[in-house]
Amino acid sequence: MSYAVETKKRKFHRVLESLTKPSTFDSTKSAAPEPSATAQDTSSKKARVDTNNLSIARTSILKVARPSSRDSSVSSTSRPSFVPWDRERFLERLETFRRVDRWAPKPSAISEVEWAKRGWICTDVARITCVGGCGGSVVVKLPDELDELDGFDADKVQERKDVRAQLVNEYADMLAKGHGETCPWRNKGCDATIHRIPLANPETAISGFRKRYSNLVKMTDHLPAQDVIQTPESFDIETLVKTLPTEFKGPEEETDTEAPESPTPQGVNGSKDTALESSKPEPSISRNAFTLALFGWDAAPDGTAGLASCTVCFRRLGLWMYKPKSNGDAALYDSLDVVGEHMEYCPWVNGKAQSGTGRALEKIEHLRCGWELLSRALKVRHRRQIRSTVSVDSRAVSEAPSTDEPVFDDTNNEAKKASDREWWAKLRRMRQVLNVNSPRKKSSQ
Repeated sequence: MSYAVETKKRKFHRVLESLTKPSTFDSTKSAAPEPSATAQDTSSKKARVDTNNLSIARTSILKVARPSSRDSSVSSTSRPSFVPWDRERFLERLETFRRVDRWAPKPSAISEVEWAKRGWICTDVARITCVGGCGGSVVVKLPDELDELDGFDADKVQERKDVRAQLVNEYADMLAKGHGETCPWRNKGCDATIHRIPLANPETAISGFRKRYSNLVKMTDHLPAQDVIQTPESFDIETLVKTLPTEFKGPEEETDTEAPESPTPQGVNGSKDTALESSKPEPSISRNAFTLALFGWDAAPDGTAGLASCTVCFRRLGLWMYKPKSNGDAALYDSLDVVGEHMEYCPWVNGKAQSGTGRALEKIEHLRCGWELLSRALKVRHRRQIRSTVSVDSRAVSEAPSTDEPVFDDTNNEAKKASDREWWAKLRRMRQVLNVNSPRKKSSQ
């Protein structure tokens, strides 16, 4: 092999090694002695060219061979924007409409729920923007409603209503057409059931109810009195309290020390005496916290004292407005409507939103809202608990030892003798039917 070929081969291996092992190349380069001034001047141009080529090659290798690099990690952690099936992402979009200084209530056809279902978020005053970044942006403004009582004639009022209705129809078309041509939100939005509260499973419903109740009990001092809270006529708190599970306790009751168990006397049939069980004190339930939690209210997530909120319609409620002031002045409001304080579209109080169907043939009064379904879940859980207790008791009775012979009192000898005579009569009749001869005694020889 010639000297020129050998030199080219060594150079090729050095370049290949520098590409595959950049860290080794850098350390070798830094540890090598500095060349002389003459050699540095003659090879400066070549060094700059080689350095540029190597830097480009290293960058391309790092992007392809290292998926954990900064560029790839940023792309992997970014969440997709088009997820119409994700309820949590829908609630995130709906929460952007919470601020009253940015968004005012609109008709149901273009309410914040409809915009959030189509991938819109509120970014400024009356301005909504596509969450997917397609560039779509709409300013939703409607003229104020007029009333004849305000001094306007009937023609003026009707004209304003017609203008509002026409604008509502145009904004309803912008729910889809406001997106870009290639935006996926233009062709598909969230399903009608996306806003539904998961209350079908009684265990899940009661677990969430208990969590809200525990959070509200911690702020008992800020809760309004029970007589201030206004509830629907069909709501019976005493009946629902009786259906609560035995483990349903507040945080202040869990710290109580349990009294030592005393031996329970046994009855005649081996069952426990229920008199002592009924004498045990039931856990005290905060009626005002129970009512607020059952209607979907919870302590504010930011921990603000005396502030309740709904995690479905994002309505906030200052409870201090319903309590007398410390200086003796009366409360700002004398009643708290736990239903009316929710937004109209909230599934806790809106049966159509909770059902998620909204068919034209369905009657609104037949649809159950969230608090009604939660009340039913408590009753279903209570019935199941009673059935399980009855089944266990019946199983214990069936597993007890039994006998076919009738049980008689030893003091009643006459009844025992009559039973013996009846038994021997049955035995004789059976022998006659089967032609069974009774054994004869052998004659003594």
